[in-house]
Amino acid sequence: MAKELRTQRRTLAVLTGLCALTLVLAGCGARTASPPLSSSAPSAATCPEVQSASFDKTKFVLHAGLAFGAFHHFIYAPFRSGEFASGSRGRVRHLAEAGLAAAFTVHELRLAKQNAEANPTLCRVVAAPLENAAASLQRLRNPISSGQASASDLDQVNTSIDQAQHGSAQAGTPVADQVPSTEQLAHPA
Repeated sequence: MAKELRTQRRTLAVLTGLCALTLVLAGCGARTASPPLSSSAPSAATCPEVQSASFDKTKFVLHAGLAFGAFHHFIYAPFRSGEFASGSRGRVRHLAEAGLAAAFTVHELRLAKQNAEANPTLCRVVAAPLENAAASLQRLRNPISSGQASASDLDQVNTSIDQAQHGSAQAGTPVADQVPSTEQLAHPA
């Protein structure tokens, strides 16, 4: 019993440290890896007429899949199953993972949007839903970490992610959820 309590305390301390480190690192360094989202979605006029980057679809599938998987596995599904509710077992750990996953998901959504904007078809179909999901999730990072996010807030993000996922499939580039490891959450590339 005492050993289990020590293990839980160590796990909590490690997750808390990782959250603090992630928040510190998120505010440091160059902003080139995650370009800021523009205030409006790209129109057909701003989307390229021809492919403007190498492997844009491949990179889009990678980053979008990681973003979708992180959101669904670490945020949306645990919220829906009540793991963030006060008094639930493992609540602190789930909230810490959700906080890391929110930061990771925003980062990956921005990279996915950047890659989608290099492809004419993807740009028109998925850029706006990706932007909406990233902006909504950016606003919800603190409420998610503290367990204060509402069902309607998370449903809105899920709807944007589903729109991007279905739109990319209709454009011939299906994206499956890819659940990142805890190490990937803590250290996004």
